[in-house]
Amino acid sequence: MLFFHKISALLFKNIKLTILLSSLLFFSSVFSQSTEKFSLTIIVKDAETKLPVKDVLLSVQGVFKKYEAQSDDFGGIVLNSISGGSYKIKLSHIAYETLERNLEIKSSQNLSFELISSSVELNEVVVTAVESRGMTSTSIIDKKAMQHLQPSSFTDLLELLPGGRSKDPVFNASNFIKLREVGTSDSNYDISSLGTAFVVDGIPINTDANLQYTTGPRMSVTPGSGYADTRRNTTSKGVDMRSISTDQIERVEIIRGIPSVEYGDLTSGLIKIKRKRGRTNWESRFKADEFSKLYYVGKGFESEAKRFVLNVGLDYLDAKPDPRNSFENYKRITASIRVQKTWENASHSLQWDSSLDYTGSIDNERADPDVGYAKIDRFSSDYNRFSTGNSFDLNFKNSSFLKSVQLSTSISQQLDKIEQTKWVQVSSATAIPNNTEQGESDGIFLTPQYISNLTVDGKPFDAYLKAVGDFELRLFGIKHALKAGSEWTYSKNNGKGQVYDTTHPPSPEMSTRPRSYKDIPASTDISFFAEDAISIPLGKHQLNMTGGIRAMSLLNIPSNYAIYGQYYFDPRINAQWVIPSFKIGKHFLKTEFTAGIGQYTKFPTLAQLYPDFIYNDLVQLNYYHDNPAYRRINLMTYKTLPVNYDLKPAVNKKWEVRADFSYDNNRFSITYFSERMNSGFRNGSRYQALSYKKYDNNSIDPSTLTSQPDLTQMTYVMDTLLTSYSITNNGSSLFKDGVEFQFSSKRFSVINTRFTLNGAWFKTTYTNSSPVYKSGQKDIIIDGKRMPYIGLYQLDDGSERQQFNTNLIADTYIPSLGMQFSGSFQFLWFSSSQSTPMNGTPVSYIDPLGEQHPYLESHKSDPILQWLDIKYNDATFQKRTVPMSMNMNLKVSKDFYKRFRISMFVNRLFSYYQDYEINGQKTERRGLNSPYFGMELNLNF
Repeated sequence: MLFFHKISALLFKNIKLTILLSSLLFFSSVFSQSTEKFSLTIIVKDAETKLPVKDVLLSVQGVFKKYEAQSDDFGGIVLNSISGGSYKIKLSHIAYETLERNLEIKSSQNLSFELISSSVELNEVVVTAVESRGMTSTSIIDKKAMQHLQPSSFTDLLELLPGGRSKDPVFNASNFIKLREVGTSDSNYDISSLGTAFVVDGIPINTDANLQYTTGPRMSVTPGSGYADTRRNTTSKGVDMRSISTDQIERVEIIRGIPSVEYGDLTSGLIKIKRKRGRTNWESRFKADEFSKLYYVGKGFESEAKRFVLNVGLDYLDAKPDPRNSFENYKRITASIRVQKTWENASHSLQWDSSLDYTGSIDNERADPDVGYAKIDRFSSDYNRFSTGNSFDLNFKNSSFLKSVQLSTSISQQLDKIEQTKWVQVSSATAIPNNTEQGESDGIFLTPQYISNLTVDGKPFDAYLKAVGDFELRLFGIKHALKAGSEWTYSKNNGKGQVYDTTHPPSPEMSTRPRSYKDIPASTDISFFAEDAISIPLGKHQLNMTGGIRAMSLLNIPSNYAIYGQYYFDPRINAQWVIPSFKIGKHFLKTEFTAGIGQYTKFPTLAQLYPDFIYNDLVQLNYYHDNPAYRRINLMTYKTLPVNYDLKPAVNKKWEVRADFSYDNNRFSITYFSERMNSGFRNGSRYQALSYKKYDNNSIDPSTLTSQPDLTQMTYVMDTLLTSYSITNNGSSLFKDGVEFQFSSKRFSVINTRFTLNGAWFKTTYTNSSPVYKSGQKDIIIDGKRMPYIGLYQLDDGSERQQFNTNLIADTYIPSLGMQFSGSFQFLWFSSSQSTPMNGTPVSYIDPLGEQHPYLESHKSDPILQWLDIKYNDATFQKRTVPMSMNMNLKVSKDFYKRFRISMFVNRLFSYYQDYEINGQKTERRGLNSPYFGMELNLNF
């Protein structure tokens, strides 16, 4: 027993001694780490290509301290003020094998590591849009997904969104974006595309000064292609996606939900485009399909010593909407030079990004000289945009409050031109006015046949300035990431405007005169924004919140506009609740819930604020004599400015809720959203009563004429013309409701395949909330004249549209063969449309003297006023539903020697369209769509 006591005492002494020695070593290590500070610089490269690897996560784990950082575009990571001691460092990247090393820091060190590509790289490549894990609904499309899709323009990328579907490219008409809606061709709802902001490398594309539209009636050149000028009109419609090439894009974020208050002057959504930066091999692409040919070449140069990067790119697209028709085509050329330079020291780093870009397009359409009599009809629209942008990002490493400051500037100049040639014929003696002011004047007789040449010269100039500061603050133990800044934009059109010979106008019924765009004031707006992001731990739960407000005002606007001097405020808030992961079987289930609500404001464009004058030329005398010297035509001209001084910005309010679940690399997310806009821009109407003289031709004695008839010697009667004209108002209501979802499976190793299922149900309601003036039922002639009354109608336009579609995608990789292929099954389960009921009874009417009266029940039996009561057929408001249709698409790619890649695609390889019946009329849809296919070749050297 005594023996055991002695042994125990000895062990206890040794244990105390061991603990004492360990404690001394531990505290000496801690003391040594806390007294000396060093810097650690690491360069990360690809083991095979020796190119820098960006976005590598560095973790430096010590006894008490842990440091983390991410590699920049040069593969560089710099950590300052590291305490000396022993550390374990780990370099991790999704496309490379993780590298771990033990490191003893006794002085400042410069290290270089090479990462080995992992076989997981192919397995982790996603060929569809990925839903962001942020606090708002965002689809992320990277260059791998774009490469697999093989797009010709930005329009093709929309297929990857929930609710998206593959479509054949349309190059003979402008392509506009519509997010989260079924869509309509009615131009009164163009706020959908106008309210979607495109931001390229932090700089928005501004289209507010675009005034490229043609005057006069619509023009048709190619039979079956519609109106040449209407299809290509982009004024007050937003960005034409045909002009955006995808070959120089690194990453796209399509924010469908609630974006940060940092971004404004939008209503529908935000498109953030990040272009390629960093060193790359020479890369080229050649694509050919049924409609187009595309060529691209680009290269990234880098100097590690000077921390300097230069990227260049050039692409060219030549497209024909119909390969059989060589008289209609679209061409686009894009060139870009981008520079990045970084300066860094122990206290701060400064990154300068600069770009010089050119985008040009030629959109031609002319008549086939072998078809029809109008052999010279031609329409051409040229677009040339030169832009330069600079951004400076200053980061402070040792500041506890001010973290960074960003400054962005840009200017752009467009040289746009529309040239229209038209053959015009008149069947009777027609007058051409030669005055630009209101009053009586003599006109001239139009030549019976002539060639009209119209030129629309536009020179939009845009300037942009933005300053943002990022701050960090702790209040009551909560870390606040603060953002505040200001944004200023300037838009002016210095073009000559509509230019044509007034004696040979595009149409005899012209209601405008040539106007120089230089006379239109510039549009200038300024905005301020502030935002706070916090993260609150609630036990094992995590609550993330972001809230902010944006204030905007339109400057340089006359004081008689309602918008003058007004500030408009957009509050926005997003919240995310992260639930603790819990184990089910062998894996953990991760759950997140997000919600957001916000308001968005879009200012009117120059075309909406400053419309053209409207000229009404009323013929008072039209006397045509065989002797040209005796002819006379007299007009009364009214000059009307169709400006709406009460026009206000379009405001959209939206909210959404989302749930996100992840389990064993499988992920499912579902979002419900609701948007309400009651103030979208549309063409409204106003009426005016115009009085004029009607001279009696019978008071002229042709036998006694020695000159033109003398009006003072002629008899006349006074008459009044009731007419309406168009103005821009805030009458469009656009309501959106829907559900978006996406499921992405893990990649099954046995077949090396991933399955993705996404889709959406959209319900969109389009209505007009402003009253409309019109002349009642069409083609009503009373006493040889058209209806002399005008009715005022409420709720004159509206429709409700719905659709539900899903896309099932299976993508497979065979690394040993260098092959990847995917098949997608796109189902449109149903689509429906229904016109909202309209009340054809006017609320009031305008008499021939221009006075307004209430429309009573007794007027429905009045011999004349009864025709203002429009009778609608009930079938007009019947809901029409189109049943299921399905398309199968296939894409295949094959790599050769890691330098060559050949790809091909076939859309609608297999299709099925279910027949349906409406009102006893059966519709068969067999053979409506043929396959669309193409191929491309990529070279990297």
